[in-house]
Amino acid sequence: MARREDGSKLVFRGVLISVVTVAILVLVAAFHTAVFDAVSGAWNFVVDRIPDDGAQRTAILVYLIVAVLIGIVFSKAGHFTAYGVAMGLIPLLWVLFWEGFPPLGLDPAWTANLGVGHIGPGIVATWAFVAVILMTLVFVPLELWEKARRRRRRLGGRNDD
Repeated sequence: MARREDGSKLVFRGVLISVVTVAILVLVAAFHTAVFDAVSGAWNFVVDRIPDDGAQRTAILVYLIVAVLIGIVFSKAGHFTAYGVAMGLIPLLWVLFWEGFPPLGLDPAWTANLGVGHIGPGIVATWAFVAVILMTLVFVPLELWEKARRRRRRLGGRNDD
C-alpha cells in the first residue's frame, strides 16, 4: 500500500511541476515586453558596475570563476545544505575581501597589497549577487542531474558514467 501512495505523490509532483511550468510560460508570453525590459534593465545595471580599473576587473573575474568552481565542487557534496553553505561563503568572503571587518581590526589592506583599488560597497554587493546567481545556475542543474542519475541507478537503469 505504501508504494501506491509513493507513486501518487510522484504523479502529483509531476503534474504540479508541469502546471507551474505552463503558468510561467503563459506569464512570460503575456508579459514578454515587461520581462524583456526587466532583464535588459538588470543587464545594464550590472554592466554599468564593471570597474574601469584592470586590476578590479581581474578581481571580479577571478571571483566569478571561483563562484562557478565552488558551485561545481559543492554540487559533488550531493545535497542542498552544501549549496546553502556555498551561498553564504561566497558573498561573505567577497565582502570581507573588499571591506574587511573593522570591529575585529581586519582592514582590507590585502587589496592595496595586491595593487587593487577599493571598490564601493554598492558595486561589491552587485557582484556578490551576480556570483550567487551564477553559482545557482551551475549548482542546481548539476544537482538535479546527479539526482536523476542516482534514481536511474537505483531503478536498475543504465549508468551514464
